[in-house]
Amino acid sequence: MAKTIWPKSSSARVDSALSAHSVMGLVISALLFVLCLSGTVAVFEDEIEWWEQANTPVVHSVDPAIVQSSADELLKRDPDTTHLYVYLPREDWPRYVVGGDNGSYAVSETGTFVAKLEAPWNEFLIELHYYLTMPHSFGIIIVAIFGVMLVSMAISGLLAHPRIFRDAFRFKRSGQARLAQVDLHNRLSVWTTPFLVAVAGTGAMIGLFGVAALVFAQTNYGGDTSKLSEAIFGGEVLEPDETPVPLTGVDTAMINLSRDVVDANPFLIVVHEPGQKSQHIQFYSDETDRLIYGETYTYSTYGELLATGHNSDGPAGQQIALSMYKLHFGDYGGLWIKAAYFGLGIMLCIIVATGLNIYFLKRREKGRSAPRLEAMWSGWIWGSTAMLPVTLTASLMGIGVAMLIAVYWLGSILLAAAACVWLTAAKAGRLYRGGAGLAMLAAPAIHLIRGELVWSNPYAVGVSVGLVVIGALFVFRAVGSFVELPRSVRASETEAA
Repeated sequence: MAKTIWPKSSSARVDSALSAHSVMGLVISALLFVLCLSGTVAVFEDEIEWWEQANTPVVHSVDPAIVQSSADELLKRDPDTTHLYVYLPREDWPRYVVGGDNGSYAVSETGTFVAKLEAPWNEFLIELHYYLTMPHSFGIIIVAIFGVMLVSMAISGLLAHPRIFRDAFRFKRSGQARLAQVDLHNRLSVWTTPFLVAVAGTGAMIGLFGVAALVFAQTNYGGDTSKLSEAIFGGEVLEPDETPVPLTGVDTAMINLSRDVVDANPFLIVVHEPGQKSQHIQFYSDETDRLIYGETYTYSTYGELLATGHNSDGPAGQQIALSMYKLHFGDYGGLWIKAAYFGLGIMLCIIVATGLNIYFLKRREKGRSAPRLEAMWSGWIWGSTAMLPVTLTASLMGIGVAMLIAVYWLGSILLAAAACVWLTAAKAGRLYRGGAGLAMLAAPAIHLIRGELVWSNPYAVGVSVGLVVIGALFVFRAVGSFVELPRSVRASETEAA
């Protein structure tokens, strides 16, 4: 009888997991870094969007009558819109925005339309992180696959290092370059594992929802995805009727919501089919102690409560689906949670960067060094990082979203190629890091020179201060006057020489 051969020890299993981890890392690291970097910055997308139009008013509350008049005005400006959106001010977002299918407007507390909402760099950032600037239906699936692979890399990395939790607080900053990089990679991986799994997992679920919906609809709803959507999110509460009628009842519905639902805290109003007989008004109410996006209440234009979404107490699948967004972007718990997500996101970027650094250092130890590829990798890491503030500064000069996308990718590729041809990995890092810092300093400077930095707007000022602080650190780090290069990097340059 043939004898079944099992690994003599756990070393074979560890080697296998390590090989799988390395291969996956090599395949996806470059684009994965861009996803992690853009996601880290996108934590502050609301603040950045406001920073781009810092001269729009701060609004803390809006009267129902003003909301009604704003809805009327929007429908005059955009008569063909199929939905009308009213974003009410809330504690951590004191703005008032009204929009339709063809654009949104910043509105004052008196109902005056101040300016059309234009934030090209924030739109570019969303395109980059959500879709990798690909066509949406395809790009979101690709991004979701990256999320799945990131979770699998985290699991394979833990399996490949049996002592990783035991050594969680051991960190070598000196000695052999590879060991220092391995320690940094492993320690940060342990500390960020819950965050990584939560963020990458929810990102994958958001992106793959469309694919899963097609499969699930085929097996359970005869291929009708609309029925599946209705089962999860609820369907239309009124039969379509396109008979033209005046837009009324938004103010009445607001008043009745405060009467019908104790402690209702609406932050978004969606008017479905505005200007038609079947129009109805849906409120999203913030559930501050829950991760769900919001509870929904639907009213007729006569002030009658038609339906409740039961997002907070409905089926578990519905609650989970509606909790993905907040958990993925840290849009809960206020500024401190966002700051924590930002810090953890930076750690995740370092994990991705050091993963390939370790690979190159291993090659060097085996006598198969690839200095050009090392320089290209460093050029990509710091070049793609530098191109974010470069495109931010370019957007202030009037460049649109399509051109920002082209500038970002072309600039990142050229900087990586230039590093490969002319620079070492360490020199590329220092040079591009300094460039990134200067671009970060330039953006708020342009705002200030143009008089567009409104000092009474704390959110806009906060973004400017953040850019100045991080930009200054990058510049000081680049010129060596703030923190000198780690010994491990200096040692690696000596070994390469």
